[in-house]
Amino acid sequence: MPTLRIALAQVNPTVGDIDGNAAIVRRHTRAAADAGAHLVAFPEMMLTGYPVEDLVFRDSFVAASRAGLRQLAADLAADGLGGLPALVGYLDADGPATLSAAASPDHGPRNALAVLYEGRVVGHYYKHHLPNYGVFDEDRYFVAGDTLTVARIAGVDVALTICEDLWQTGVRSRSPARRASAWSSASTARRTS
Repeated sequence: MPTLRIALAQVNPTVGDIDGNAAIVRRHTRAAADAGAHLVAFPEMMLTGYPVEDLVFRDSFVAASRAGLRQLAADLAADGLGGLPALVGYLDADGPATLSAAASPDHGPRNALAVLYEGRVVGHYYKHHLPNYGVFDEDRYFVAGDTLTVARIAGVDVALTICEDLWQTGVRSRSPARRASAWSSASTARRTS
């Protein structure tokens, strides 16, 4: 059975400081590589900081997040770290970033996670469960994702997930974690039959 050494970068990004947050990612990816990690994972919305609140409705901020992510992937490769996959949270959008009557209910701002590898963004995932209790108001800001992304890293299938997607059930009874477990079981059965 393959071994996967994961570095969990418990850091504190600053809302709106894309360049400063990218520098934190570069520094901690170097430390993860030096420690022999096969994968380094950063917090939710690492690149933009969290919570971004109304910044999600500024097309220029969404564009800066996406450009910053691509630049970060290139910078990690230039730092000699391109071979270490990095999971980095960021703000994305697959539709208008503004609230309007014409906005589609299944397209818009996304709380996203990207896989950075070999100087490129090689995969992404959109958060499914958007909390709307206590201090959280994500359902106001983001459109929920509905697909599962699985990456093969060091011979191990890694299902991407963001925060509550790991443990929530109910509204979306096929949570990403549950679907990943089923996918993994089916994949194992296919390999052993």
